Amino acid sequence: MADVNEMFSKVTGEQSFFNPNAKKKEFTPFAKGEYFGHITEVDSKVLDVREGKYKARLYSFIVEASEENKDKDFKFENIKGELEDTKGDVYVGKKFRGKLWRFLEPQKGDKFESNSDGNKAYLTFCKNIGKECPIEVRTIDGEDIEVQLLPNLTTEDFLGQPIIAFVDKGRPFTNKNGEKRQYFDCKFCKKWEGGKKRTISSGGKNEIPF
Repeated sequence: MADVNEMFSKVTGEQSFFNPNAKKKEFTPFAKGEYFGHITEVDSKVLDVREGKYKARLYSFIVEASEENKDKDFKFENIKGELEDTKGDVYVGKKFRGKLWRFLEPQKGDKFESNSDGNKAYLTFCKNIGKECPIEVRTIDGEDIEVQLLPNLTTEDFLGQPIIAFVDKGRPFTNKNGEKRQYFDCKFCKKWEGGKKRTISSGGKNEIPF
């Protein structure tokens, strides 16, 4: 009977080796600053805010740093706490998480309150990706006021969008192992003038407005 290991090796064709001369990839800490990027993933859910005082839709998305960062200058904090210069090529392909809130308006029978002034960041984001926010006159508390109507963004509206992500350290937290962690996140997005939209598959969910 043939040796079991020999038979398995012939079936899989697997190979392994150790190269003592292989160059170790150096890790460059992330830098605070603006990154050219594209949105590659997005998810959404409706949440109660401040114990149900408000209701909002939270969009969670991923920004991937693009090739256009290659020749940009960044400064990262090294292990000594000193700022060190680097070119942006080390960040190409890196990913950052971002969040966007859209506060909802209460309808008849709803018990939560309006927080329309909390939608400034959402309005700015819509404008930055070219979505129209038409102005209408609405009667609020007996007074006619001009408001901007905010669209319900879909998966397709996010995926592949070129943006400039302002990246900085996020809020520190403690994980399930009791370890303190703090990651670099996309704090907000700016318009990328001249940026080209990327084609990104959404797994057939483009038509779903969350």
